[in-house]
Amino acid sequence: MPSAPLLPPACPICPEAGPPPARTRLLLAALKLFADHGYAKTSIRAIAAEAQTNVAAVSYYFGDKAALYAALFTDPFGSLAALVPDFTRPGLSLRMALQRFFQGSLAPLHHGEFARQVVRLHIREMLEPSEQWERELEKDVRGPNEAMAQLLCRHLGLQQPDDDMHRLALTVTGLAFQLWSHQEVVLAIQPQLLASPEAVDLWAERLTDYALAMVATERRRRRALAASSSSAPNPSSPL
Repeated sequence: MPSAPLLPPACPICPEAGPPPARTRLLLAALKLFADHGYAKTSIRAIAAEAQTNVAAVSYYFGDKAALYAALFTDPFGSLAALVPDFTRPGLSLRMALQRFFQGSLAPLHHGEFARQVVRLHIREMLEPSEQWERELEKDVRGPNEAMAQLLCRHLGLQQPDDDMHRLALTVTGLAFQLWSHQEVVLAIQPQLLASPEAVDLWAERLTDYALAMVATERRRRRALAASSSSAPNPSSPL
């Protein structure tokens, strides 16, 4: 039986959460300005002005611009790395494990426009990498992908992932990342597909099905390769 959908994560800095205090206003202002202009071209003074507070508030709540920037990658929705213990828990079927991955990784899309701002921030960080890029690559890209590769190996009966397993793991996790990065395209051509929390949850179900189909294809490919190898004549054997 499929696992129950995860609740969308609480978003401590989303505008709909109520009248924002100074720290939240700073995060919202920083998100907008960093996403629009990048880290290097955004000043503390501009963030404070956008947040309708003073420069000293940045130091009080965050310390400096780098710490404020880093907070934007963890405060809104947490970390993708935090999903790893949930979808790799021993005893889960492959369907349940993949469903937990997609439910967790797509749940922030319940927050609509705010989630799209976060995506724009991440895309800008990839295009104009700061010191934050290496931390994000290690924590929320490399770690979850390696966990997915190990999960798939376990269900396919392999000891360690080879190149094809890494390809499969990157393709499976890429299904979620593609939807994240294509939100604005989806909204432009098929807006109903992201129009409600229920629509987002349906994506998680469908991506689970698509991922299972890819795993099944890889399993068949490996079995066919093994069968072909075992039936090939041994050139060293006597006639």
